[in-house]
Amino acid sequence: MSDPKLVNYTTADFATKSDMEIALYKWKEVRDQVMPKLKAKGLTRFTILRIWNKEGVFRIGYLFEYRDESAYKDCQEIWQQQENRTQENAPAKIFANRGIVLEDNY
Repeated sequence: MSDPKLVNYTTADFATKSDMEIALYKWKEVRDQVMPKLKAKGLTRFTILRIWNKEGVFRIGYLFEYRDESAYKDCQEIWQQQENRTQENAPAKIFANRGIVLEDNY
C-alpha cells in the first residue's frame, strides 16, 4: 500500500427532503468552480451518497479522501465556505469522522 491517506466521512441530516435537495442543488451550482481548487490542494476523491436505509431520515453521506493530513487542512477553508453557504438555505446536523487508511481492499 502507498502512503496512508486521510479519509473523512461526514453525514448531514436535514429536516426535510426539500432541505436535502436544496443542499445538493447548491453544491451543483458551484461544483465545477470548487473541485479544481480542492484537487489542487490535495483532495483525491469526493463522493456524495444518499443514505436510504434510514426511514424518515433525510441524510446525505460525504466521503472525502485526501493525499495526507496537510492536504486535508489546506482544503478546510474552501469546505467551510461551502458549508456556510448550504447552512443558510438548508440547515443540517453535521457529523464528521476522520481517520487514516490502514487497509484498503478493492
